[in-house]
Amino acid sequence: MDRMKLYDILYALAAEGGREKALFGDCGPAAREAYQRSLAGDGFPELWFEAPLAGDPWLDFHSLTSYGDVAGAKAAFAGHGGAYADALAWFARQEPGKVRQLALSYDTSKGDVERPAVQLLVDGPDPSVPPAFLEAASRPELRGAYAGFARAMPSGWYACYVGVFPGREAAGDPWLRVECIVGDGCQRAYADDAGALRSHLAGIGMGELDGGLVSGVQGLARSPFPLELQLNVGSDGTALPALSASVRFQPRDWESDGGRAAIGHLATWMQERGLADGRCGLLPQTAFAKRVERDGESATLSCFPAFVKLRYREGLPPDAKAYLMARVQKGGERI
Repeated sequence: MDRMKLYDILYALAAEGGREKALFGDCGPAAREAYQRSLAGDGFPELWFEAPLAGDPWLDFHSLTSYGDVAGAKAAFAGHGGAYADALAWFARQEPGKVRQLALSYDTSKGDVERPAVQLLVDGPDPSVPPAFLEAASRPELRGAYAGFARAMPSGWYACYVGVFPGREAAGDPWLRVECIVGDGCQRAYADDAGALRSHLAGIGMGELDGGLVSGVQGLARSPFPLELQLNVGSDGTALPALSASVRFQPRDWESDGGRAAIGHLATWMQERGLADGRCGLLPQTAFAKRVERDGESATLSCFPAFVKLRYREGLPPDAKAYLMARVQKGGERI
């Protein structure tokens, strides 16, 4: 089945019922072009639609190519060469069990489809993989930054992805992004003790912390959903004054009474603090699984809200965002 047609159906299902206007604004055409540029091999990438939960609507777009779709192949992105092509070629050559996905992340809210971020999602804590990825992505100068951050990272954390953002860097100011799953032990500690969170963040370079940031991370840590922290890391290996904290949902969380109640409690908590508005009520409507048939072929299109994220940046008010994960499967396998 034609991948552009499947994308159009998938987007329409996520955006129907007024959700495009409320969540995505007028960014749909840019997201569609970004998707087209991100195709590699014959697979259908995993897609993420990132939308705000307060303020003006906008949409940023993420396309994740899975290792199994390009392993051992001479794959190429449909719309990107240079360092992007080199990163994909490196990714396709890796051994099974080391890498999971290669993501292109677009600032489609700004109309930028030329310079996406490129991010590696790993399959295990092999310390040699992120530096090799940075080399392949033409950012060898950041290998030391990652190594320094990894040495300072709390022992309970697991760095699940590393990425570079060529469209967001000022000249002469290189940085990389690292996302960490903090683990159950650290999450329980942060929920109970602000001092534990402050100590761990200070250890990676975030010594001056706004009280709102600490209480925000604690609020997420007290939910029953896994906590992740996303940090920007400077060339010296220390965290820059920006932090995003997120919790991850599974489809079953939107299907069970207990899961929906816990998500509703979290949404109320965000709204009471002015981080989100009534758009939280639209999120359950974006969860679906639909089967489509055409020319004797069939596919299942699915989507659900997979993350809620709080973002804190020095000098700016915090905000909240949601990430919808969308997939296409054919014959039980992703296409």
